[in-house]
Amino acid sequence: MFSTSSKWVSFKLALCFGSGLMMAIYSLILVNLINRDYHNNSNKLTDSQLQKENKCQSPTFESSNYLSKLGLSMAYPSPKSGTILAKNNWNLGNCLNGIISVSNLTNTQKIVISPTTFPELWKAAKNSSQAVAKPFPQIHESARAAKVPIFMYHDILPRKEVFFDVTPEELENHFKYIQKQGLTPISIDLLLDHLQKGNPLPDQPILLSFDDGYGGHFDYVYPLLKKYNYPAVFSVYVKKMEGKTARSSLTWEQLQQLADDPLVTIASHTISHPRDLRELSDDELFQEVIMSKEILEERLGIPIKYFTYPEGKHDARVKQWATATGYEMALSMDNAKEIFVGESPDLLSIGRFGQSQLQVASLEAWGGYPGENLDGGFDFTASISKREHNINGVEIIIIKGGKPTTIHADSRYQVPEIIAETEAVAAVDGAFFSLKYLDSNVMIGPVMSQGGKFVPGNASENPRLSGRPLVLISDKWVKFIPFDAEIHNTWQGVARESDDNEFITDAFVGAAWLVKDSMAQPYESFGNLFDFHVPRHRAFWGIHRSGQPMIGVSKNPVDSMELGKILQQLGFRDAVMLDSGASTSLAYKGDSLVGYVPRPVPHVVVLLPSVSSWLGDGQE
Repeated sequence: MFSTSSKWVSFKLALCFGSGLMMAIYSLILVNLINRDYHNNSNKLTDSQLQKENKCQSPTFESSNYLSKLGLSMAYPSPKSGTILAKNNWNLGNCLNGIISVSNLTNTQKIVISPTTFPELWKAAKNSSQAVAKPFPQIHESARAAKVPIFMYHDILPRKEVFFDVTPEELENHFKYIQKQGLTPISIDLLLDHLQKGNPLPDQPILLSFDDGYGGHFDYVYPLLKKYNYPAVFSVYVKKMEGKTARSSLTWEQLQQLADDPLVTIASHTISHPRDLRELSDDELFQEVIMSKEILEERLGIPIKYFTYPEGKHDARVKQWATATGYEMALSMDNAKEIFVGESPDLLSIGRFGQSQLQVASLEAWGGYPGENLDGGFDFTASISKREHNINGVEIIIIKGGKPTTIHADSRYQVPEIIAETEAVAAVDGAFFSLKYLDSNVMIGPVMSQGGKFVPGNASENPRLSGRPLVLISDKWVKFIPFDAEIHNTWQGVARESDDNEFITDAFVGAAWLVKDSMAQPYESFGNLFDFHVPRHRAFWGIHRSGQPMIGVSKNPVDSMELGKILQQLGFRDAVMLDSGASTSLAYKGDSLVGYVPRPVPHVVVLLPSVSSWLGDGQE
């Protein structure tokens, strides 16, 4: 069929990388083992059988009975079969013939793959060279902002043999530390949901992982997990269960007991724990990646959703096999670069920390901002807290929570000075103001603060502000609406924007939308705004998808479009840019958070403590 070796390689690569489907993987195996197994199996077949096979016939085979065993259903990608063998006297234009070992890997059931018996597989094999590769499953953008460390353990034994061994006493000390610091061990299933959907995790989340299947995992780890009620994932390789390695091993009975406990998740760690999966042939990867899942599922009676690369070594080809097998996530490691989960390239390359980093990496553990308020409402009851992010090299400081309002000072001051004698916990510089006089508090556009006097904007300047976001704040909600100079320069015009007759306490005009309806705004939306496309220090405020108010600044220069993308990733529902550049300023608990002396300003957006904070909940 293949006239040159290069055509064979091309076909093989197309099958493995092109389709990304389990059906194509099986076709690959059928093709790949032609020459190797023909002489071993041809003597088992009679001439009559061979003739029938060549005609795509099999008198004893019922395709429907083996569809799930072969994993050919699109709704069930995980294979339920053993090693596929094939012979060489077939033609792709006619049919694919093969032998498959099912269930216990000893009884061989002969099958024929043809356009009538397995049309899906047949079509995938025939068209694989034109198929398009599927991307690896990606991490949700909101999950990338979180800081979730996975801590990797190996053997637990009374006396260490290598530096990364851990004694039972040390392990319990780790668990006591986790408890004392308020860390929250989570299950790998909860982590996957977070990474796929961006849902927030509990406070200070971590994941505990134990590799290889040592006897100490049952003798020491499992009792401690039950004592502290901590979930964990155990990655086991099949041959370890034989008990023939130098160190202690789990037994199948012990592994079954672990698998039956809701605290425990079992992951595949291959069959033989090869040191580098990248060096294996496709045939060997079939066994290590696919068959390890099959054997564990059959022996334990549970689905195996996760895979762990031995020594963390993998590449795109290995990941493609993991994808085709149906693993939903794969754990890796890299001693030279230990990373938080959200920093991983994708769901099939999840980074981990060695257990020795527990007291270092756990200090940054954070499960992400609150989840979305599905009815689009507001939450002015949350405690106020500060967090810093570094996203694509842009450093951002964000303060969330509390109740938003504004202060229009009688002159120009540093932001910490403006809030010094108030109840405000945090504040960011606000709307644009006139630079005509150093002691002026005259704003560009109308302004009103905390239910005080409504001050109209300059009639000659207002038309140039049309379309920019008019910020309206009440005790229950915030609105960002396009400013209309003919309507919104009077209190009556502003008051009409309150649909529920709720009194509007604050009003001012922002520079531009950075995020609108959860979408970062494009270049053309900024109109004639000065230097919006130039990297500058920038101030912003808005409402998160949770309904909580947020204020913040960029610590280094960034253009408006890039800032909008970052704030969208962080979950802003709406965000508007405030006076930026030299005015960019942020204060928290009385201190300035910018590394320079900014230009004094007369107007700030502030966060007041929530009612729950006054009642004693405190601030984060």
